[in-house]
Amino acid sequence: MRLHLLVALGLSFFAAPVLSQELAARRPLDLGPLRVPVLNTDALDALAAPPRFELQLKFSDAALARLTSAGRLESRAGLPIGAAQGLLDEQGVSLRPLVQLSETRLLALQSRAATRSGVAQPDLAGLFAVNESELSLERLAQLGQALQELDLVEFAQFELLAPPPPGDIAPATPDLSGNQNYFAPSSGMDVDYARSVGALGAGVRIADCEYGWNPDHEDLNDININLEPGQTIHPSVYSNGWDSHGTAVIGETSAVVNGYGVSGIAPDADVATYTEWSVQQGLRRVTAITNAIADSAPGDVVLLEMQTGGAGGGLGPAELNGAVFTVVKTGTDAGVVVVGAAGNGSQDLDAPAYAGYLAQGDSGAIIVGAGSAGGSHSTLSFSTFGSRVNVQGWGTSVFTLGYGGFAQYGGDKNQRYTSTFNGTSSASPFVAAACAIVQSEAKAMFGVPLVPQQLRALLVDTGTAQGGGGHIGPLPDLKAALQALPFVDSFPAEWVDIGGGLAGSGGVPVATGEGSLFAGSTAKLKLANGTFFTDAYLVWGFSRIDVAFRGGVMIPAPDILTGPFFVTVGGSTNAQGPMPSGVPSDLPIYFQWWTNDASGPLGWTASNGLEVFTP
Repeated sequence: MRLHLLVALGLSFFAAPVLSQELAARRPLDLGPLRVPVLNTDALDALAAPPRFELQLKFSDAALARLTSAGRLESRAGLPIGAAQGLLDEQGVSLRPLVQLSETRLLALQSRAATRSGVAQPDLAGLFAVNESELSLERLAQLGQALQELDLVEFAQFELLAPPPPGDIAPATPDLSGNQNYFAPSSGMDVDYARSVGALGAGVRIADCEYGWNPDHEDLNDININLEPGQTIHPSVYSNGWDSHGTAVIGETSAVVNGYGVSGIAPDADVATYTEWSVQQGLRRVTAITNAIADSAPGDVVLLEMQTGGAGGGLGPAELNGAVFTVVKTGTDAGVVVVGAAGNGSQDLDAPAYAGYLAQGDSGAIIVGAGSAGGSHSTLSFSTFGSRVNVQGWGTSVFTLGYGGFAQYGGDKNQRYTSTFNGTSSASPFVAAACAIVQSEAKAMFGVPLVPQQLRALLVDTGTAQGGGGHIGPLPDLKAALQALPFVDSFPAEWVDIGGGLAGSGGVPVATGEGSLFAGSTAKLKLANGTFFTDAYLVWGFSRIDVAFRGGVMIPAPDILTGPFFVTVGGSTNAQGPMPSGVPSDLPIYFQWWTNDASGPLGWTASNGLEVFTP
């Protein structure tokens, strides 16, 4: 996919026809050296059993790596893959596909995502896990490091198996006396306003991916929670009590409005549930997520009620795992809204330990932190936080179904209620339900749902501001979001600073973006701190290449060069123009300014790079 520019009295955009054009290249994940997992004391205390880790890897898209009927690796592209098989043979281990879906379904999902985004998609069938063996963690790490050094291996990574769902943080909070105070304005999301205008989530599906649920609860047994066909929840889920977790989550989003118990935030949305631990397939997190996404239409919501081991030793969002990130990115490219818990690990995702994660770019998911109940909306101490966390929900004192701490009427497990559902687990359903409500109204208003990045920006920009603590973003405000929905075509794009830059005589120039990428709206690319009285050029493209150039790093694939633009005495200039119609949704665009500067390396200086997605 390529767009073309004509620079004349500003910046004008002309979109070539979409069909039969080349897809923009996908940027492979670079997770850096294989990290041997270490968990801190808090994370270890949260586990139900001693930690177990699985070695996962992804082969390059070009390899088309598959297993033969005998379980041996082959490259359907005819590339030399024998070295990888040799390393496995040396250790006496074998591989299994990480995503246990048919190749037909995977190809259909990839095709859908590529068509919508204009970007080539990852080969999801090229994701594998090393079958459980007697190898020590150290030997598995050596194997993973050796595999990762091969040209045909995109990444290798450890995944923590069976981490607890991100909920139930001690100490217990006071009872809420049966009041769902998160329905109120100011302290909550103003669900009351959504109810008053009939916004209940109709026509949108919420798919919850986690361990288990109790579909027989009296506040759920009148709806079908659509347990994934062919999968039986593993008995260990019940022995750990994790089915109460899913019951509490679905209670928040979908409990029936029936005059007793609680009411869901988006009770008219359809519900689907995908277990990540089944009798038939064992621990199957990536498969559950992929299947949920493949079953979802554009605009539907997939909720990831899960966390994983982080680089800082604590627990963070599931997409810290490269396989989960890859699948989630495919899902958002396909128009599916993915909402994920940030995790209960007190991790700072802006810390140096997470630089590799941030450098991967944006999966398109909405990451949710845990904020305080009531009016302050401050970050709770256990919540993972950082610039990648987008919005918050209540992480304490949520009244919902399950557990029984508030009441268990008649001694019946199907009549259990809690007023102390906590964690990023209780926060994330707030956001998933809010997404369903907004998407339902968008479909009624525009005929199509918002794209994931558009919806995320709407919730962030109309939300109630965060109080103190590490960054977790605002609490969604349904009244403000729904009232802003008619004007969403002029909503600002999310311009992401992806770093880089090459210092000149005045330091590193600064690139920023303003405005919207909706058809007919104006986008502006600004340069500050540039070299006075010289020419600047705006380089942009539809994929990142990050290659050495003139002493710096060229961040975009240089598909388009515009300019020159004259830099004023203040060191600034800008390029702007209207967006055309017909531009594909979810198309990533990368920008960088380059300026003549005699003091810079090889006579040039460069700004940071910017990443933005079309709505």
